[in-house]
Amino acid sequence: MPSCFMCWFYVLLMGFCHSTAWGQSTPFQQIEERVYAYNNALQYEKSQALLLPILSNSSYSADDHYQAAILLSYTYKRLLDYTTTLQFLGEAEQLASRTNTPAVNTANVLAQKAFVYFDTHAYAKSENLMGRLAKTNFRYISQEDRAKLIHQQGYLLFLDKRYPAAEATYDRALADLRVASGCDLPMILVKKMQLYAAMNRMNLALKAFKTSNRCADSCGIIKYRIYAYDELSLIYKRRKDMAGFAAVNQVLDSLNEVYSRSEKIADLHNQKETIKQQAFARQLDDQRRLNWLTGVGSLSGLVVLLLIGLLMFRKQQRRLASEQDQLQLPVDLAVINDPVTPVSIAQKNTSALSERQQLVVAYLLKGRSNREIADAMCISENTVKYHIKNIYDELDVKNRAELLARLRD
Repeated sequence: MPSCFMCWFYVLLMGFCHSTAWGQSTPFQQIEERVYAYNNALQYEKSQALLLPILSNSSYSADDHYQAAILLSYTYKRLLDYTTTLQFLGEAEQLASRTNTPAVNTANVLAQKAFVYFDTHAYAKSENLMGRLAKTNFRYISQEDRAKLIHQQGYLLFLDKRYPAAEATYDRALADLRVASGCDLPMILVKKMQLYAAMNRMNLALKAFKTSNRCADSCGIIKYRIYAYDELSLIYKRRKDMAGFAAVNQVLDSLNEVYSRSEKIADLHNQKETIKQQAFARQLDDQRRLNWLTGVGSLSGLVVLLLIGLLMFRKQQRRLASEQDQLQLPVDLAVINDPVTPVSIAQKNTSALSERQQLVVAYLLKGRSNREIADAMCISENTVKYHIKNIYDELDVKNRAELLARLRD
């Protein structure tokens, strides 16, 4: 992640270049390509740093704001943070009516929401949105999104155990997607793995698995590799193939460690708040410069304007501070109510651990379960397990009992 100074310089540079380089019509095709490359490289903070200043700057057009919100939803969807994905899609839907192509943009938002509901198994909501789009014969939907919606229809046929119809629908979706977005083929190929395993045709399931991985590797999308290995793990588990299950999970663990989804989501949310503050400060500076350039009739008028700007800045700072306090409240209360803190733990020869790891150790000493630790720290239980594994490695212990025995010596 770039330093704070570089982040600040980047935001200011974007503001100064806006009128000269982009004008009122941002070349979002180029921006979308950059965001796509950043996301493929797991550099989600760079995507957000590029898009949030556009979304928060009133000098950009409604079309620019809409495109920024859509691309931010894509970024968070990559991390499976569907709650934030839907928030940005809701913002995009509100902006769509003010763009130059409201019907097209609204249809696109509905398609993206249908994808999110499908991914979260809210099939009734997804089917409802697809029905609304079908009434227009998918008129405003791109070939890529149409292929993905057809693929979702194939999965619903699979759930009804209409396997031949599901296979034919998947093949129709694959034909469209090969033309429109070849890098997204794994999303259908993995569904075909599931289908062929249910039909007891493992040779075809493994062929689809290999094809999916070749596609994911060529496009550099680790999420799709995880998706394929995760499905193969479930297939082996259902077939009681323990050797295959163990081998696949060994690869899956290493992929998840690289991906580090939960930690990246936390970093992304923290960065989002920082960029919001920087964007507000930049807007305030722009307003002050404008006041100086246009001239103020009298010194008293200038003083009044500066006072108003200062009051607005302080009000915004208090609001942002209040929001951050609310976000941190569950963890802070847990530490206040718990006499064992990271400071005291550091005295027990755990200074090599990070602050978050020391906090986990503190809760372990209090006898808290993984679920209780997750609730207290506002993180997932999987993230707690990930921290505990790293603590074991750092302190060279094999299990929780050995860890607690060493700390209590």
